[in-house]
Amino acid sequence: MNILHISAVGFTVKNLLLPQLDYFLSQGLSVEIACSLGSEVEQLQQQGYIIHPIQIDRRITPVSNLTSVHQLANLMRQRQYDLIHVHTPIAAVLGRIAAKLAGVKCIVYTAHGFPFHDRSSKSQYRFYFTVEKSSALLTDLILSQSYEDVITAQKSGLCPPEKVRYLGNGVDIDRFNRDRLNPTQQNQLRKSLGIPDTADLIFGTTGRLNRKKGSGYLVEAAAKLLPQFPNMHILIIGGQLSTDPDPFQTELVERIHSLGIEKHVTLTGYREDTPELLGLLDIFTLPTFTHEGLPRSILEAMAMSLPVVATNIRGCREAVVHGETGFIVPPQDSDKLAEALSILLSNPSLRQAYGKSSRQRVESEYDERMVFERLQTAYRDLGVWSK
Repeated sequence: MNILHISAVGFTVKNLLLPQLDYFLSQGLSVEIACSLGSEVEQLQQQGYIIHPIQIDRRITPVSNLTSVHQLANLMRQRQYDLIHVHTPIAAVLGRIAAKLAGVKCIVYTAHGFPFHDRSSKSQYRFYFTVEKSSALLTDLILSQSYEDVITAQKSGLCPPEKVRYLGNGVDIDRFNRDRLNPTQQNQLRKSLGIPDTADLIFGTTGRLNRKKGSGYLVEAAAKLLPQFPNMHILIIGGQLSTDPDPFQTELVERIHSLGIEKHVTLTGYREDTPELLGLLDIFTLPTFTHEGLPRSILEAMAMSLPVVATNIRGCREAVVHGETGFIVPPQDSDKLAEALSILLSNPSLRQAYGKSSRQRVESEYDERMVFERLQTAYRDLGVWSK
């Protein structure tokens, strides 16, 4: 079987899709990718992945969008794919249009969080729902990362109930495992990041540095906590994409300095050693405030036996069990975020208990091998893979 995955940028391919691609390549399938050119694409091509560079904007730009559709359709006709699997909102719409024009027999869409959600304005909800419902007509199967989106799709009439099913999200629970950490190497990593020896409590987050991930609220909460926990440190793991429509890094740095907490914050930029960095933390938090599918960053932290403080939005409230693996707090509320962090910072035994429950939950619900099996079943049910 010959599959083409479509995403707007190589960052998504490298950081979210690669485990799935590797699995199906190991099963003898032909798996190729189409996305915008970038440093991640060059790295993946050097590693042997077949990637077709096609510019796909991450916003609605009619001329560029039409060009993307035309180029994608031409690629599909040339390569004669058995299945097109699309990801990320704009790329997913353009990819499905192109697949229909090219006569591809099977089209699958992974919804990494529908762009309409309970925090959308009425106009945004109506617009994105209409786009998604129209695109669903071009789709053979919609796979959702969250149960909540499955229920939303079925109740709202987005598509026939049998056209949407739960895929979930998962992580490599062997790679993300605290037992793998080497204490000596962890101490060296800590020193290389410039974390002070006096820092006895570390909490942090991972993700792209855009406004919606909520790192601004995190540093505000940190400033509120500093008088009570003067030896705490904050680790913000991640960088800013050049293609991000909402860049935030400069503003975040300015806010850190205006709050006077620059000696207590480390911004790592993009890193390849996420498990080891998470191993330095006592608490993980994701203060995102618009929409998520099912955040892999939370699952990675839970796999590393960390308690999690996350916001009451789709995906986060599905992964984190309030009062068992961490706390769920209101979005865009640095006071409530600080209160929840304070409880955990003050209570080592609670951190340990929640961290243990986090690991158990990931092992039972979010092992990436479960995602691979669901994908395999979906492809078989569509009749495009007989293995």
